[in-house]
Amino acid sequence: MEEAPTLLMGRIRHIDWMKGIAILFMVQVHTAAVVPPTGINVHHPLAFLAAALGGMAAPLFVTMSGWGVHASAKRKGREGGDWIAWMAPRVSILFLCQILVNALFHENHAGRFEILTPGILTLFAVSAILMPVLSKIGTFSRGVLMILFILAPSVLGGHTGPEWSWGVRIHSDGLAEWFERLLINGTYPAIPWLSYTILGSLIADLKEDVLIRKRIFLAGLIFTSYTVLVSVTQNETWALTEGDAILTFFPANSEFVIVSAAFVILLQMILDKAENNPKETPVKGILRKLEPAGRLSLTIYVGHFALLGAFVASYGRGSFPLEISFAFTVIHMIAWIPISIAYERIAPDYSLEQVIRVMSRKLSR
Repeated sequence: MEEAPTLLMGRIRHIDWMKGIAILFMVQVHTAAVVPPTGINVHHPLAFLAAALGGMAAPLFVTMSGWGVHASAKRKGREGGDWIAWMAPRVSILFLCQILVNALFHENHAGRFEILTPGILTLFAVSAILMPVLSKIGTFSRGVLMILFILAPSVLGGHTGPEWSWGVRIHSDGLAEWFERLLINGTYPAIPWLSYTILGSLIADLKEDVLIRKRIFLAGLIFTSYTVLVSVTQNETWALTEGDAILTFFPANSEFVIVSAAFVILLQMILDKAENNPKETPVKGILRKLEPAGRLSLTIYVGHFALLGAFVASYGRGSFPLEISFAFTVIHMIAWIPISIAYERIAPDYSLEQVIRVMSRKLSR
């Protein structure tokens, strides 16, 4: 979402690959929710695959945003007014885009949001507000802070709204309740989701320290194995979007954050190795096609909700035959790859990312 720093003569390519994967996963999970297949329950293999991709989409998206905003914040020394010039465009654009997404996919038109519902873009805005402080904290202290954010849902308990319906989670009466949704019990509350932002900043700072990343992943893998073992031995559902399971997304519990963060680190290590492999492979060729989508992730995020909002406003919400649901979801997801490639060639100066960059430059003069 943020522009990555340059490495030698170009961007760090595997970060753009990860951003591209993240935004395509986000498109997939939202589209699948709009056109759910008929007769598929949560135990069906396709449902599990969709849930797995969807469960990784937001953690990957937020982590990569954290990487980008941290790298941008540390690119050059800033003081006072420079920080305002850096922060103001990001925060204002992100808040406005969240309202736009909510309007495009409003519950009054068969969507899922209220006009002021805090979401993932307001989470990005909060991370931008905090980044002047976070970027000056050492890696060890940030690691401790990340652990505290991860453990917070276990401490907050019922305050995160584990029994809430979707309607309660997106609604707020008054400013105080709106801040509760933003910080504790909304769709993407700062606690615990800022842990992914901090993870992204740590990945940026530890990009040369492969051993530490491997150790963190190993710890996450051990914990993941433990949750699977508990699921099998206690006959409990391992993961659900919401409900009674070991891993839950709404609200994101500590177990979910640890497991998903481990897989984010694994993906980063795999793609980092692929980028640094001098041998040209077909996989690297495919990954390069994702780079424009990674650079336009904010624009695509808003754009895909415009299409989905128009669809549900015209046709309503309902289930579809498996073949139609699968085809619609895959086509909508894949279509953003050529769209982003063409968009960068035809209109490179007309994106939300470019608006943020231009506003930052003007304010810093």
